[in-house]
Amino acid sequence: NRQRKKQKMDNIKSNGILGLVPVPLGSDDDTTLEESDLFAIKGTVAHLRCRVYALLGPQSSDNLDATNEKESGANASMHPAIDDGHILIMAQVVDAYVHSSYWDPNKLLFRPVRNEGGQTV
Repeated sequence: NRQRKKQKMDNIKSNGILGLVPVPLGSDDDTTLEESDLFAIKGTVAHLRCRVYALLGPQSSDNLDATNEKESGANASMHPAIDDGHILIMAQVVDAYVHSSYWDPNKLLFRPVRNEGGQTV
């Protein structure tokens, strides 16, 4: 089972996920990206750039490199934080881009914004 999961993750790392289109952070255009560029997923309402402190999950390949594992407390023998298909990412948001229909400028909150008629835009 672990070998099959590893093959699946390797395939996703190599080929991406069908239907998800990478775009430059803070944009929604289909500009060609370099492999090392930061990116977001087209069609999402928010793009977050984060400083990652730890990835907590069941496999060492899911965690930060060995040097950072010791510092962050991440551990290859740790059980998944949620389940076998998810990992817990401990991070700090350092930059964010939010679609205007999901940003309330009066309260500085990320949430759906309603127009004057009460409809969510």
